[in-house]
Amino acid sequence: MRTNWGGWDFCCAIMVLFTLTACATGGIKDKDIYQTHSFSFDVRQDMPDIEVLDYQYSNSRHNGIRANREVINMGLPFNSQGIYGPLLRGDFLYVKWRVKKPGTLLPEYLGTYEDRVDLKSRLPADITGLEIHFVIRGAQLYVYLIWPYDEKHEYPVGELKNFGKVKQMQIYPDPSK
Repeated sequence: MRTNWGGWDFCCAIMVLFTLTACATGGIKDKDIYQTHSFSFDVRQDMPDIEVLDYQYSNSRHNGIRANREVINMGLPFNSQGIYGPLLRGDFLYVKWRVKKPGTLLPEYLGTYEDRVDLKSRLPADITGLEIHFVIRGAQLYVYLIWPYDEKHEYPVGELKNFGKVKQMQIYPDPSK
């Protein structure tokens, strides 16, 4: 006996599948906060002597929030990432990287490092419209909050030259360090 799947039957089957998947994976929890914001890094622009080997922003399962395990297993570095939308507000940022020896043609490395930043107390309550961007200089990870362009305010060019004259704030390490 052959079943003819109509449009409505197919949509219902897909909805049931998504519901069951959400239940099986834990779904959205009451404590989870989704806010429309961005997460990014760009090795070529900000840190050419660095190879990002692994990264993860929050426990979300969104593509781009965490490094692809297959790429990690192949030993390939990540050059950049940028994601925008309703994302799970991150409690942490984890990054593992390798510092390349500058000016060498062959891959010579000065060391491998990793850092996990607790973002709970470093992010404002509302990060809607903001961008969380990280850069690495040698053995130190830096995390910045970037505000969208505001024509009413003219900010001087900040640490991150590629972001132009927008408000930038270093949230890790503490700027006094």
